[in-house]
Amino acid sequence: MMPIYMDRHDLSAGVTAENVANLHQEDLKIQDEFNCRALTYWFDGERNTAFCLVEAPDEASVHQMHDHAHGQVPHVIIEVDAALVESFLGRMEDLGRMEDPKAVIGEELSPIDEPAFRFLLSAQIGFHSLDITQLEGLTSSMRSYKIKIIESIHVLCGTVVWQDGRHLLASFKNAGKSVECGLFALNNLGIQFPHLTLNLGLDAGIPVVESKSMFEDTIRSSRRLCEFRKGFSISSVVLDMYCDNSVDSGHNMNEIVSINASELVFLHALLDYLELNFACPELRIDDLAYCLGLSRSQLFRKSGSLFNCAPSTFLNKFRLGKSLDILSSGMKSVSETAFLCGFSSSSYFSKCFHKMYGVAPKEYNLAIHH
Repeated sequence: MMPIYMDRHDLSAGVTAENVANLHQEDLKIQDEFNCRALTYWFDGERNTAFCLVEAPDEASVHQMHDHAHGQVPHVIIEVDAALVESFLGRMEDLGRMEDPKAVIGEELSPIDEPAFRFLLSAQIGFHSLDITQLEGLTSSMRSYKIKIIESIHVLCGTVVWQDGRHLLASFKNAGKSVECGLFALNNLGIQFPHLTLNLGLDAGIPVVESKSMFEDTIRSSRRLCEFRKGFSISSVVLDMYCDNSVDSGHNMNEIVSINASELVFLHALLDYLELNFACPELRIDDLAYCLGLSRSQLFRKSGSLFNCAPSTFLNKFRLGKSLDILSSGMKSVSETAFLCGFSSSSYFSKCFHKMYGVAPKEYNLAIHH
């Protein structure tokens, strides 16, 4: 099989679904000349964008096909995985191929008026401070909680894109369903698992931005919104869309934290730096402030506002969160994990881990791999 590419066309204001359908028909007429197969497309009149899915030998063939068919060449082309396209956007037909929705009988042209804009919900299951008896059933409890969350995603018309350990990512077509799913999982399912915690992050975007992987920016944003604090963190843009189009759901909205654009910029800058440097035991808060272009007092103010704690406390929590994922993988010992997460000694790591989670890392490691 040839690779599959998705491209983005930035359209002029006033372009309609019928216009784009006609352009797609022109692609279909000459696709064989360029050894391409124009599979399907998505049109978003609100954002003046269209996304084409094309099976082709290479990016150049996609560009040439569009150029010769109608001259509307794409602004960006990326290679994609068909299974991921299906998970994020749907559109897989009965024969197991990605293609246009079935045409309306009796109509010569069946325009597709469906945007590729998606709401991505990230979830991370954690736990409160545990005792040994709770630790024994931790793996089973976390697995059951995740199954319940997945069931609620399906009920609310979402699709699970991937799941890994205590993390999962889901795709929704509208703000209402995505927020409702998060609130239900947080306020209703959580009652069944009182010793577990659930962090959620929600953001939205288009599948092709620049030469990156599919939905890369939105995945990164939703996951970071999920992981940086407890509860349900939502980009202010998505929360505004939800509030503008939804009636009172009856859910408890108190745990939702709205993150505005400037806060999100700071969060990304901070986590970009920590991802690269958290393993360094000599990392100092002054170094962090300098690399972010902030004074020490500015960093403390921003950290207190966004995380409700000092930068040093957030760094410690960040490292301990990384240690959970490393220990859960079963690939590293406790001492190796301590080193990889930037702790100066294994004993200090164990002390911090026990203070945060109520059990020693060795006990946690044994329990989840028992």
